[in-house]
Order: sequence, then structure tokens, then C-alpha cells
Amino acid sequence: MDRKRNSCIVYTLSRTFVIKDINYLKKIGRKVFEIKSSPKKNIFLFLINRINEFFKSLIILSKSGSVFIWFSDYHSFIPLVVSKFFTVKSIIIVGGYDAISDKEIGHGIFAKKGLRQTIAKLNYYLSSEIWVVDRSLSEGCKVALEQNKIKSGLINWMPDLKKKIRITPTGYSSNFWRRTKEKKPNTILTVANINHSRIIEIKGISLIFNLAKQVPEFKFQIIGLENKSLIETYKKPKNVKFIKPKKDQDLRDYYSESQYYIQPSRLEGLPNALCEAMLCECIPIGNKVFGIPKAIGTTGLLFDGSRDIKKIVVFLKANKKINSNQARRRIINLFNEEKRMDALRKV
Repeated sequence: MDRKRNSCIVYTLSRTFVIKDINYLKKIGRKVFEIKSSPKKNIFLFLINRINEFFKSLIILSKSGSVFIWFSDYHSFIPLVVSKFFTVKSIIIVGGYDAISDKEIGHGIFAKKGLRQTIAKLNYYLSSEIWVVDRSLSEGCKVALEQNKIKSGLINWMPDLKKKIRITPTGYSSNFWRRTKEKKPNTILTVANINHSRIIEIKGISLIFNLAKQVPEFKFQIIGLENKSLIETYKKPKNVKFIKPKKDQDLRDYYSESQYYIQPSRLEGLPNALCEAMLCECIPIGNKVFGIPKAIGTTGLLFDGSRDIKKIVVFLKANKKINSNQARRRIINLFNEEKRMDALRKV
């Protein structure tokens, strides 16, 4: 049996980036095995997850040549230990949470010392390689530190990891993510999976509210609100509309119709929705932290946090003619699917 043709992927939730990696592995001829461990706070269910990971790892990794693990957390530890026993090459894919400390809102694996952080650090030492979706998750983001005192960058906590870190961005399909409708003027979109009050802070929703008040002639849409009770304490401007989460095909239509896409997050890895929107020829506006500047480049506007909101207002009111196809070309050049598959193929 050729173990190299078999790969295992370990994850907690069926996010878009996980599903894409599974499909990429299949496209390059791998047989893919999955170990899914949904997060559980109940101690009994937590232990059941660990037992499940142990037995699945024994069965699957004994016949695999590689294991890819999305995020460094509890679910990563047992597969990594078992991978060592079977000499399986292991890759931890870092997306953001597992390389930052935002103590103001209590977010990030390094925000609080304890068992979870200890396990995360052990995971990094046990892995064969560490893939980060943006360089800032390895070296740190100075702008995020200045804006909100957010510490970041794995090597700032664990310098010994430097040799095993690889900058490996996620990939995006330019065939699927393309403009399908005419643009509507004075429209601004953002997408955020708002399932917790903390996400409102992380994704910069308050900044969008403040911006909307200053440009009432613009219509704002925020896709991804799962529960209206999460925003009840906020005064939502009349020109802001919340929309429930959408499937990719519907999401593509929203991107296609929107003139602008705004990413005002206080922290990110490499934002999937931003890259998808740019492929659908939205003019990008983003806070210059983590992977956002790399994605946007000079194709739109980069601003310096909430203190720089006037810059966004001036940019929008100027209504300069911008070739939105430049945004699409940038994502195709930097983050195309073939580059991601090439990285997977080499493991």
C-alpha cells in the first residue's frame, strides 16, 4: 500500500477553507480521510471527542502519508502524537486565533495562560511543518499592536518554530468567484459569521455603523447575522441592513452587485470573504492589519483603524473611477487555487 497517496485532514467545523482543502487533496489524487471534532464545553462530550480522535487516528494514520490539521487546539494534540508513532508528516495550518493575543476582548490562544495554551504550544513542537496563511501570523502585525495592543506572531512566543514555518495562503476559484450581475452604485458589503457578541468587535461592525452615519447616501449590507439578539444593544443606522448567512451561489450575487467591500476587522488571518469579493470585482476597503493589506494592495483603500474613518468618508464621497478588475487580477495572481494545490502536492 502506498501511504503517500492517503492524506488525513483534522478539523473542528466544516468551514469553507476546510472543505476546499479536502477537495484540493482529492483533485491531486489523494484519498482523503477525515477526523472531525466539533468543539464541546461539556466535559463528558469533550472527553468523548478525545477518545474518538485517538481511535480514529490509530486506524487512519497507520495507512496515511500525511495529516493536515486546521488550527492548533485540543483537537490537534492526539492526532499529532499518533502521527509521530507512525512517522506521518504533520502540518498545522494556522488561521489567526492560534497565533494572537487580544486581551481586551479575551481572544486568541495566547491571550490566557492555561492548559489550552500549553497544548497549543506542544502541538507546534510536535508538528513537522506549520503553515500560516499570512506572514503576520508568523512574525507579528505591528499595526494591530499599535491600534489595539494585539500581540501576534508565533515566533514572538516561540522563536524556535521559525525554521518549520511556511507562508502558505489559502486559494480561491476565479472560475466560480466572478461577477454575475451589474454593480449597484453606492453599495457597500461586508460578510461576517456573527454567531457570538465577540465577533461584532473582531469584525469591526461598530466602525461600519459609524461610517454609515457619515455617508447616509450609501447602502450597507452585512451578511452573516445568525441571531438578531446579538445586535439589540447597538443603534443600527437606517442605511445598514443585516442579512442571514448565505450559501456561496447567493453570496456571489451579493458580491457581484456591490460596488465596495469593506473589511474593518481588528484582527484577521487572510480574509476569505474579502478575497472572494475582490474576485467579483468589488472595490476593497480594509483596515491595514494582518493579511488585509496583502490582499488589497493598491486596488482600493487601506485605512488605519477607527481613528482613520474620515479617510474612508473622503474616499467614498470622491467617487473616483477605479478599475475594479484590478482587484480581481490581484487575487488571481496571488491566491489562485493552483498555488494551494502545489503546496499540498509537495507534502
